[in-house]
Amino acid sequence: MITENELAKKISKFSRSTFAHLPTPLERLNLLSSDLNRNDIWVKREDTTGLAFGGNKARHYEFEMPHILESGYDVIINIMDYYSNNARMTAAAANKFGITYVLILKNAKGKSKQGNRLLDELLGSEIHLLDTEESKDALEYGKTLAKNLIKSEKKPYLLQEHRFPEIVGTIAYVNATLELREQIKSKGIENVHIYGVAGRSLCGLILGAKNLGLDWKFTGVMVTDDPNLDSYIFNNAEYVKDLIDLEYTYSRDDLVIKDQYIGEGYGILTPSVKSTILKLARLEGLFVDPNYSGPVLNAIIDDIENDHINENDNIVFLHTGGLPSIFSYAEELTS
Repeated sequence: MITENELAKKISKFSRSTFAHLPTPLERLNLLSSDLNRNDIWVKREDTTGLAFGGNKARHYEFEMPHILESGYDVIINIMDYYSNNARMTAAAANKFGITYVLILKNAKGKSKQGNRLLDELLGSEIHLLDTEESKDALEYGKTLAKNLIKSEKKPYLLQEHRFPEIVGTIAYVNATLELREQIKSKGIENVHIYGVAGRSLCGLILGAKNLGLDWKFTGVMVTDDPNLDSYIFNNAEYVKDLIDLEYTYSRDDLVIKDQYIGEGYGILTPSVKSTILKLARLEGLFVDPNYSGPVLNAIIDDIENDHINENDNIVFLHTGGLPSIFSYAEELTS
């Protein structure tokens, strides 16, 4: 185990540009807690980080943008899905640092300019829309764009071809552990049980907590099975541990993984997530999105209603943002 100061020093060796609105609040969800006969549901408001409607990716890009600039790149190429929050926030981060942004959107041709897709355009992204068939070869499409940019004497950074984007979210949330630890301590919260998307941000909190000797519990909710969790997060566990110079790593054994909220596929709103979105909005005046934070809160509600959470646990819901995507589901959410 290490101290908080020692962990902060290890993180400080990574270049960082501080632009996110931090610390984000840790708030008790009073009416939702009462509605579910609990007194212990909290939300970590990562939706308030400030960058282009906020979200957890703002923390990621505080570390990633300096890395890209220091490596001499002047164009970012990103391959994402139509509903992607990552696509939007990368566009905003690129703008803040004066870097040209090229966005390849999968499964997007012919779809409306709404939600994140609208914001991508307003942010000035150079957008390439692919249909379902074309999306199967999206990486090759990106590589071709990169080659053409190199011929034009540009230095493109194709995110999907580099390792740092695979680990930067974990590094950022190891750092965020220090912030959350201080908030939890100041509010006197014990028996901490954190729910979040089964991804790099949650694994960063796991890694931070383990090395600080915190006995926090974790539940990760899968929102897609493409890519699988091993290639997405677990295969980089040892590499991240060694890069930061930590004693402990993370693995599947460190969290409960729930895969029953994938539904019919990414981007397809389920009735239970719709109900969750409406419940939180009408009880707390707070919104969650259909693809990430919505399924996580859905899992929390289900686990409470089915007595799958220890009655002594204080639940911390890691709200990672994604709010613009709500507008892409206007008809489904109001019918």
